[in-house]
Amino acid sequence: MSKSLDEVKKHVSLKYLGKAGIHSVGISRAENALRVYVDSEAEDALTNVLREIEKEAAPFKVVPIRSDRSSIT
Repeated sequence: MSKSLDEVKKHVSLKYLGKAGIHSVGISRAENALRVYVDSEAEDALTNVLREIEKEAAPFKVVPIRSDRSSIT
């Protein structure tokens, strides 16, 4: 039995939030994809982490989105 998009999001969030500049994980049902929000200044380590996420998220698409974290003022 395959995991749902929501289950994959939860797994990826628990495992990868705070690593390699990843600060948020979302989903796009229209694209059947996992959205991984990363700091715009993320390092080379991000490439390897994204490869891991793509393997774990299959068959869903992984869309990295470069964005800075929201700040609380």
